[in-house]
Amino acid sequence: MKINTIEKYNTIKLTLTLKEMVNKRLVLMTILGLFLFSCKKTGQETSDLDSIDKLVVPAGFNWENSRDVSFEISVTDTRFQSAVHVISIYDGDPMLGGKLLSKGSASIGNSFATKIYLTNGVKEVYVVKTAPDSSTSTQKIEVTDKAKISLSLSALSPKNTKAALGDVKISGLDDSPDCNTGCTQTVTTSNTNLNLNNGDVVCVTGNNITVGFNGNGGTIRICGTNVTVQNASLNSSAKLIITKTASVTFSNLNANGSSSEFVNYGTVTINGSFAPKGTFTNEGILTTTGDLDLNSQTLFKNFGVINVGATMNVNTSSVATNNGKITTNQHFQLNSQSDFINNCFLWVKGNYNHNSDMFNYGLIKVNNTTTVNGNDIITMYNGAMLSTNELKLNGQIIGVGSTSLVKVSAGSVLNGGSGIKNALQFCDLNGIETNNTTFSGGASLGCDLYVPVTNCNTEGNGAAPPVDTDGDGVVDPQDEYPADPTKAYNNYYPSSSPASGATLAFEDQWPKKGDYDMNDLVMSYRYKIVTNALNKVVQVVGDYNLMAIGGNFKNGFGIEFPVSRGSVSGLTGGTLETGQTNAVVVLFNDMHTQLANLNTRPGDPVSAPKSYTVSFDISNGPLLSVFGLGSYNPFIWNSAIPNGRGYEIHLPGKTPTSLANTSLFGTSDDSTNPSLSKYYVTSTGLPWAISIPVKPLKYPVEGAEIGTAYLKFYSWAQSGGTQFVDWYSNTTTGYRNNSNLY
Repeated sequence: MKINTIEKYNTIKLTLTLKEMVNKRLVLMTILGLFLFSCKKTGQETSDLDSIDKLVVPAGFNWENSRDVSFEISVTDTRFQSAVHVISIYDGDPMLGGKLLSKGSASIGNSFATKIYLTNGVKEVYVVKTAPDSSTSTQKIEVTDKAKISLSLSALSPKNTKAALGDVKISGLDDSPDCNTGCTQTVTTSNTNLNLNNGDVVCVTGNNITVGFNGNGGTIRICGTNVTVQNASLNSSAKLIITKTASVTFSNLNANGSSSEFVNYGTVTINGSFAPKGTFTNEGILTTTGDLDLNSQTLFKNFGVINVGATMNVNTSSVATNNGKITTNQHFQLNSQSDFINNCFLWVKGNYNHNSDMFNYGLIKVNNTTTVNGNDIITMYNGAMLSTNELKLNGQIIGVGSTSLVKVSAGSVLNGGSGIKNALQFCDLNGIETNNTTFSGGASLGCDLYVPVTNCNTEGNGAAPPVDTDGDGVVDPQDEYPADPTKAYNNYYPSSSPASGATLAFEDQWPKKGDYDMNDLVMSYRYKIVTNALNKVVQVVGDYNLMAIGGNFKNGFGIEFPVSRGSVSGLTGGTLETGQTNAVVVLFNDMHTQLANLNTRPGDPVSAPKSYTVSFDISNGPLLSVFGLGSYNPFIWNSAIPNGRGYEIHLPGKTPTSLANTSLFGTSDDSTNPSLSKYYVTSTGLPWAISIPVKPLKYPVEGAEIGTAYLKFYSWAQSGGTQFVDWYSNTTTGYRNNSNLY
């Protein structure tokens, strides 16, 4: 609380005495207010403690709402020799609005390393590798309770694909059930007379055995290897699951139940043809020696590898989806009213007869003839490819998004009434034999379209024309500064969203404890860290907003950065403090000259937050993995008293700058002990500052302890940060007492 009648601060003792007198009155008022508040039926949940004085936190608790996670991302994609691949890390799926956190270079033998200050509530991140040809590979990574993530990325991972295209299945992407729990019967030896009814869960765990079953309900799980299944029937709502550990050969498999389910995570061979009804899901490797027939009642989804010994006939009334690899040794027949989505690779070694709608996001490869009948459409999306030996077009091929490619090796017969439309390039390697079609909407003839080779498209087309204007090794589409060889990437804390930010809240009475309303100085902040192609930090840009100045003192505000003072140049928006070993940037020396009003007392006049933008360059800067992305080392001090610059107040665990008065350590309520790497906490572990990954943050009104405003704050601290990690949020009823928040 600011006392306007005080014009001078003569001594520390006088200042603290005045503050104590005011605080005693405020504490008395707060206790009375809390008593009256507790008598009201507000419906809000209260905290377990009613005072910061009763709070004792576990030893070593650092009061952090975020944690450092180090990443080391290597690449094994050898398509571009030693060229730079760009690694980007997002706080969510970038296709669904995830925000960029960090970005840098990696190449064969040179990994990208970074250190990100992740909010404790973040459980997963998305890592995207972009090759010089702009092809991408994306992987979701769990980061819960991990301090370091090591990851290797190869070529493109297809959108929605759960299996690699080849003989090796990617494991662990989906949870396959096992035979360890939930089984009502376990089969370890041969048994060809198993009967399943509703509620049964039969688990086959034996290896090298023969079984047979009749399912009229219930579930059968097969976990064994080299299991032979004879005369098996899935009727009604029966469910068959082949787990990822299993290898199974079927003879005479019938899936006749319209509500039945066939789910494969393992390796399956089906002798003869297979015509499943109900739900068919493949996450593993499945081979038929005969046809694969999808009837009108089949819900088909492939995430793995399917090898069809003869013809695949699609007659579904539901949309069939291929997210992996399908190979037919003979033909692929897409019949009327049967829509098919190819997200990855469909290889037809015979003929492809098209009588419905195909939505192609990957590669359709046809060894013989593709026939598109009248009124039927193949829609190609964003660089998709249809590669066929011959094409007979009576319907439409339409391109959507970025340009896709139709490539014909031998003969093209484009009949009247057909159409090649929109974002398409049509390539006939020996010239179109019959051309009565219409090219419209930007569709063109040509064979030079670049389509990258990926896991989904093993053929590709053309050559990538990488352009690197500034010669730093990062091609222009991936370079944030394509004309500046000293800069390449932007990295952010908390994220690339302009609306993101974190907030610092200070108590200014150090080394005395203070009243813990945590509003003596409130500052929000956000950083952009610029790195070069070698992942070295070359520039820092910090945005700050001074929100409240509830303290008595003339507090200054500065930030220490983990680089030497001599390496910093071109500073704007602040002052580079002299007498420091590291770079310390001061925004102001007296907060009361920055805002006219306190912004902590409801009913008083309000000042708009004051904004600051600090920018400086760094020569011979450290790697991003050393510099990190986070809060760095912000602090305040009282500039109004003699030698007040030495009264630095930092976040708990942060070290003092070169100008701090270390003789004050261990005095009054402070329990700093440098030999134990313990800084700026009381004997019960309480801090004088805290950083919260939210902007803007509602902070307590004058005189209200933070725990009486944020009702889970005490419980969070008392648990050592393991409970109520989102204590500062407003997503759950009972987290806030809004009457104590400004």
